[in-house]
Amino acid sequence: MEPVTLSAPEPQTASTSVLGAGGRACTNCARVKCKCIYRADGATCERCFRLKKECTPSASVGRRAAKRRGVSRTARLEEKLDELVSCIKAQRESGKKDPDGDLDDVGDQGEYESETEEPSVAAMTPATATNSLGGTTLLSAAITPDSTISYPDEPSPSEAEELLKKFREEIIGFFPFVYIPPHVTSQQLRELYPFLWLNIICTALTSPRRRTALGDQARNIVIQKVAVEREKSLDLLLGLLTLVGWSHLQRRDRPFWTLFSQLIVTLVCDLGLHRPVPDGPSVFCAPNKDNDPRMTSVFRRRTHEEQRAVLGAFVLTSMISNIFKHAPGLRWSPLLDGYLTNLAQDSTVSQDESLIAQVRMQMIVNQMYDDSWQTSAGGGPPALYLSALRSQLHEITRQEKLGTAVRNHPMILELYHFTELLINESAISKPATPWYEPDLRRFEVYQNCLVSIKAFLDTFFTTPIALFGSMPFTSYPQLVRVMRCLHRITTVQDPAWDRAAVRRTVDLIPTCDKIIGIFEYLKAASTLVAPDAGEDESHNWGLGVFRKMRSTWQNELGNMDATNTTSREASLIDGAQSGGFTAPMDFASDPWLSDVLNDFWE
Repeated sequence: MEPVTLSAPEPQTASTSVLGAGGRACTNCARVKCKCIYRADGATCERCFRLKKECTPSASVGRRAAKRRGVSRTARLEEKLDELVSCIKAQRESGKKDPDGDLDDVGDQGEYESETEEPSVAAMTPATATNSLGGTTLLSAAITPDSTISYPDEPSPSEAEELLKKFREEIIGFFPFVYIPPHVTSQQLRELYPFLWLNIICTALTSPRRRTALGDQARNIVIQKVAVEREKSLDLLLGLLTLVGWSHLQRRDRPFWTLFSQLIVTLVCDLGLHRPVPDGPSVFCAPNKDNDPRMTSVFRRRTHEEQRAVLGAFVLTSMISNIFKHAPGLRWSPLLDGYLTNLAQDSTVSQDESLIAQVRMQMIVNQMYDDSWQTSAGGGPPALYLSALRSQLHEITRQEKLGTAVRNHPMILELYHFTELLINESAISKPATPWYEPDLRRFEVYQNCLVSIKAFLDTFFTTPIALFGSMPFTSYPQLVRVMRCLHRITTVQDPAWDRAAVRRTVDLIPTCDKIIGIFEYLKAASTLVAPDAGEDESHNWGLGVFRKMRSTWQNELGNMDATNTTSREASLIDGAQSGGFTAPMDFASDPWLSDVLNDFWE
């Protein structure tokens, strides 16, 4: 038996593979997460030898862990960030020095890129930055699934362009809460703001059937997305302002003004547009990060687009609150005052002048509707306070404040005369005087009311008939209020006032007939434009309201004309007039007028 001998191991060749000391890869291979195979000499690995790179063994995990014991978490994170930055710089430098080596190492680089995601600005910001109608906004307004939804009664692309042009040039001037540049096409607007686009088309359509069908779709979207799914976006806010602003063109199955008004307020609050943006980084952010694009994206100034939307929400919800008295509108705050100042100073859009004027006049109107005046001891605002409000109103429409086109726009003129009428009407607050003690100051107040009424009606009747369909629904309650005030100064029994002079200036019944004729013409014109589109019900409410008012007032005036002046004086109680005009009228406190409006929802 031959003795067993142990043979010495064969020397390793270049093809023989061994791992690095301790089973660790070198820094180059570890950086790209590649398998590290050392050569026979143990000095370099195969990859570093092939790419002619310096092969440096990686540090021991045990040593690194021991080294970092006791170090704060913030320091470890900063050290890790520095290592990542160093790796990226080293990779770029090696790419510049060894272009051939990178081409040979395509597989290794592909593995690295697949496992490491390159940071992007869009991923760092809370929302995607997109180009909006008036500038850059962080609200997500990219192409959304809603922009690809088609509706059964939607117009063709060419018709949609014409409807957008009509809305931009005729309709939006009455309530300029959004600015759509002339270069924005219908398709672009649909991709950017699909819900706003739907409501614009719905408002500008002349076909009652298609308009009602699209309006039902818009109302269903509001309920589903805002009330049920609690979504929030600038698109929903702008679309809801359009839907409610011209809501008289929609189906009149039941009242929804107050509900949708509160949804507008909810959207403003959910979007955080009612509170200022932070002035600087949060206390939870790391220091020395002021130049970080993530910080500048979050802590920014509100865009003009957002400011217009909030100011428009204030105007519309305030009007609805004043009309129906069911719920308050969006509250005025110093932040909204800042929005108003920013638009006045920085905006170059001419329609912003109209929005600013409407907001400022609405603030005066809100003060006139304040219920605290009715509960005060004097029964109304002091004369000095009314004088100050009148001066503020005149200051709004000064020649150097507004351009000629804005100052002569029917909406601005009507709102100006309506606000002036509220101020003059509020001056009649004390009880009527006895017939033998006429108050000449009350004569001046009556006369001022008559002047304001005549100016409002002259503006209304001189408005081109084609623009009546572009007016927002809030214009018609103002008209009802003006006619109600005309009725009061026509029938008031006060020795300081000549009722016959009122009828010579503005006769109540013929004025009602003229208004009814306008509504009848609009209804007939709509039928002629789209004979197969069904009956246009958007003007039925106006016809019903003014026909009922005319019938009631005609009987009342007929009885007054038949009554002898002596018999009226004999009916005075304790020497005082019984038909005094002592307080401004509102729809909620006037049972008769409230009944007139409620009849159309039954």
